[in-house]
Amino acid sequence: MPQNGPPPYRFSHSAMGTTFETIMVESNAEYAQQASQAVFTEIDRLEALFSRFDPTSQIGIINRLTPGQSLSVCVDVYDCLTTAFLIQDQTKGAFNINFASSNGTFSDRRRKLVETRRSKHGFFIECLNNKIDRTVGSVNFDLGGIGKGFALDKALEILDDWSLDNALIHGGTSTALAVGDAPDLIRGKKGWPVGLGGNWPVLKEFRLFLKSRALSGSGTEVKGGHIINPRTGQKASGHTGAWVSHPSAAVADALSTAFLVMDPPEVAAYCEMFPDTWALVLIDPDHYGVYNDYLERE
Repeated sequence: MPQNGPPPYRFSHSAMGTTFETIMVESNAEYAQQASQAVFTEIDRLEALFSRFDPTSQIGIINRLTPGQSLSVCVDVYDCLTTAFLIQDQTKGAFNINFASSNGTFSDRRRKLVETRRSKHGFFIECLNNKIDRTVGSVNFDLGGIGKGFALDKALEILDDWSLDNALIHGGTSTALAVGDAPDLIRGKKGWPVGLGGNWPVLKEFRLFLKSRALSGSGTEVKGGHIINPRTGQKASGHTGAWVSHPSAAVADALSTAFLVMDPPEVAAYCEMFPDTWALVLIDPDHYGVYNDYLERE
């Protein structure tokens, strides 16, 4: 098929335990490479802030706070945590960045342990004093369920600064974010064609077009039952997989994890309340439910 317009350029980079890739339509290869490097530099910066394995990262320091202590943080940490706490509240605890805490009961893990606070002096995280006794170390934030999506949202801001209007970025193929249109689209289609992934035959029809939206998936096919239900402390067992599309990659990333835990009526109720959310839940290899089914398919 002849190429219409500039070719797409692809660049990849290892970060956050996966491989990020940019695919962009741009006539100048050197400019595309420089823009991609700016994206990857931003992702590395966020990894240095978010890594719970680095005791000097801001998340690493937050995880060592004791009740009553507070920490001044950058706006990106504040925004990511605020989004995580919002999704935790909206999903009634099905998403929880503190599920990995090694101390306290599971009800303690669902309790609000920190407060995000913004003032004219900056952004702050405060570790709350609770009425019940709990040991130091009950804050153990893990941004693995939202950090990659947040990084994609920030990467999109970089591409906008570089005036790149047609691009797709993904983090390890589990979360993708697209703007503009892919080259050589089927006549009448707009956006970037993406699949849901996985080898389940029932999903083959779901090749979607993303435009100014993200798509994120969580499931059991690759890593098995690695998702923990924060409500019970046990491995999530309700669904085989869940995919979510949302204008925000961070929200899509978090919700795909939450929807793997929530039952179909809960997912339906959430999508009805938040109509920007498209979702597909694979209940078992042969049955699925689609909510807010408005995304265009091939």
